[in-house]
Amino acid sequence: MPLRLALALGTDLSPDEAYYLAAARAPGLLPPLVDHPPLVPLLLRLVDRLTTLPVELRVRLVPLVFSLGLSVATVALARRRGAEASGQNLAAFLSSFALLPVAGGFVATPDGPALLALVLALLWADPAPETAAASLPRRLAVALGLGLVGAAGALAKVVVLPLFPLVVVLAARRRLGERLLALAPLALAAPLLAPSLAFQLRHAYAQQAPSFTLLGALGALAAAALAQVLLWTPWPIFHGARALRASPLADRAVVLLMTALVAGSALARAVPPEPNWYAPSALILVVAFARTGKDLAPRARLAMLLAVLVPTAIAAAHTIHPFLPLPLRADPTARLHGWRTGDGPVDAPGVGPYGAAAERCVYQETCSEINDYFRALNE
Repeated sequence: MPLRLALALGTDLSPDEAYYLAAARAPGLLPPLVDHPPLVPLLLRLVDRLTTLPVELRVRLVPLVFSLGLSVATVALARRRGAEASGQNLAAFLSSFALLPVAGGFVATPDGPALLALVLALLWADPAPETAAASLPRRLAVALGLGLVGAAGALAKVVVLPLFPLVVVLAARRRLGERLLALAPLALAAPLLAPSLAFQLRHAYAQQAPSFTLLGALGALAAAALAQVLLWTPWPIFHGARALRASPLADRAVVLLMTALVAGSALARAVPPEPNWYAPSALILVVAFARTGKDLAPRARLAMLLAVLVPTAIAAAHTIHPFLPLPLRADPTARLHGWRTGDGPVDAPGVGPYGAAAERCVYQETCSEINDYFRALNE
């Protein structure tokens, strides 16, 4: 938590965060977005009232809280899946200090609510013996509560829409009534998800690279796989994949479906999908790896710890005070600086067509350009 807090206070809002905040401040009951579901702007609308805090901390209270909850839930899932104390420690370590969890733990994105909803669904899908023996009214109430959590996760990120029902349908030792109650809130939330679902499907599968080739598609697939190895280290990815065979059916189904969706996007567009897309599967692989963590040799354990801590420490230091000789277009942290004091790095990766306008709205209170973008988006 101290590392994430330092990152949250030591950087400007990312263009996506500024975009969510500008949407949160727009008039109307629902944020004027069709490219993303509404939950993150709605949460920012709440925390934006804490005006005694810097705007960066207000916005990033959301990921700080969800990242903590996700780490706790991941350790609980590892324990439920049979991991011993050493394996639970591995799950806590990887879900807290690997590169992707660190980045997602201080930047406001839809991933936190979505991932937490899925991990809680996986916990529900394979209940502890004392839970399975609970009274039917209590089980039904828990199922309905989980359904509300699942609907909230889908209202954060549309990938929950196929994954959550998959987990519920494959849940072990759950009655039909429980499953129906768990799915009902998601069905009610579906109309709010339709515009962003259509947008994300086009973005993930229809927007090809300017010069599509089979070799480029295969290269994009390889790049997507390599990104996961670099973000999580090889141990949880490869050892977790081997250990997945002993995991519950719901865990295996989520990994297979997400692998197919990510691979399909890479092959269809010849562009590597964003690395965070695979996070639901990566967390399940971490949990599967944690179950076999006690068998990891001491040297391999030390190598894994260093492979996590050294890149994370370097990346965190560079994020707060850039020092690596990276060109602007290759530096993913460049978009986190310069907006407070000027126009910022408009050519940095991840700024997008709306980033600069959103940053100007937040830091310079010049919102006409982003408001025009929102109007065009909804026409």
